[in-house]
Amino acid sequence: MKMPLAEIVKRLSAQEMAIDAWFAEQWQGLTPLPYFSCDIRHSADKIGIVDTNLFPAGFNNLCKAYSREVSEAFQAYLSEFYPQAKTIGLLAETHTRNKFYLANIQKLQSLLQNSGHECLVTMALEPFNEPLMVPLNENAPLTIYPPDVKGEILFLAGKKIDLLLSNNDFTSGIPIPFTPMTSAMIPAPSLGWHKRSKSQHFKILNQLINEFASRFAFDPWLMTAYAREIDNIDESDLNPLAEAVQHVLDAVQKKYTEYEISDPPYVFIKNNAGTYGLGVISVNSVDELLKLNRKQRQKLFSGKAGLRPQSFLIQEGIPTADTYSDFPIEPVIYGIGKKAVAGFFRIHEGKNRFESLNSPGMSFSCLCLHKLDELHEAAFINCCEKERLVSVSKAISRFAALAAAKEAQTSEASKLPQ
Repeated sequence: MKMPLAEIVKRLSAQEMAIDAWFAEQWQGLTPLPYFSCDIRHSADKIGIVDTNLFPAGFNNLCKAYSREVSEAFQAYLSEFYPQAKTIGLLAETHTRNKFYLANIQKLQSLLQNSGHECLVTMALEPFNEPLMVPLNENAPLTIYPPDVKGEILFLAGKKIDLLLSNNDFTSGIPIPFTPMTSAMIPAPSLGWHKRSKSQHFKILNQLINEFASRFAFDPWLMTAYAREIDNIDESDLNPLAEAVQHVLDAVQKKYTEYEISDPPYVFIKNNAGTYGLGVISVNSVDELLKLNRKQRQKLFSGKAGLRPQSFLIQEGIPTADTYSDFPIEPVIYGIGKKAVAGFFRIHEGKNRFESLNSPGMSFSCLCLHKLDELHEAAFINCCEKERLVSVSKAISRFAALAAAKEAQTSEASKLPQ
């Protein structure tokens, strides 16, 4: 049977205590990560997490109400898991000219300060001997301090750092100045993109949802996206990639037939260790993949820091059914520890409902659409439906938090001597 948002909300509400007990059992022996964000797509026939970021940016897009909730959640998380941390270092990406990213860092710094902690920002710049003041439009300048590492202890502006929170996703590995102090860094550097893969996260995530669906009697496909990993892909031979694409398309078509869905199935092909929306294309068929032109191939094989991917995640595409002013939107949910606490809608005026919205030209809006520009009133998604979408999105983001913690446990275990 189909299970649209109204039915999902009904089931979750009716079994809230049993669901909380299931999550509590799953969390035993696990430590939640400090923060995460996840992109969610809803097609009216199904809903699912399509990306989970363990070093999330975009905090500057949160509204005032959600900003307060994030600070309160940080205070609770740090008090429980790192009560000794009074002064926090914030390790940023080396983006001194990306004002959008730096606005995120400045906002994240303020959120941590509002949680009752001192927070100082640092980067792995070379050379870097004096504090760097970066002007940010109407905001006060962002001060970035050079790292002073003595043994395994980091000092910023002469102050001992109790805990280093990384907003650097380690695509190129751990920056040299910070390698001696990885044990005092969260999330663990082993979760950076130099080690992590999307496929491992979605393997854990989908298995959790499969177990949950079995316990609460529904089809797990209604809350997941089929995915398949393929490694050692060379740009000159896309045939192995094409075989994997066909496998996922066939699996999705079976479900479309079962649920009488008329849309054609399609997939996203994603860099398995990629971020920033790089190395992502969508195709409807193997033929479309094999006929990619030079520009499209270049896009597929692009990566952050110039690193060309060889491993890919082929993921079922979920077309978005939700719009704002007739433009496609998708919820992005932010969590602290185990809890979903904030979010916004990603909007893209230049994309259709099948395409990735995480691309240049996107904009952001608070989840409370009824508070926005009244000129758009007629084009709002139904307010009741919006509340269901936000409610279910927050609920399923709990799986992302749990999967990330299990992923972290696996990555740490892999480093232990056998």
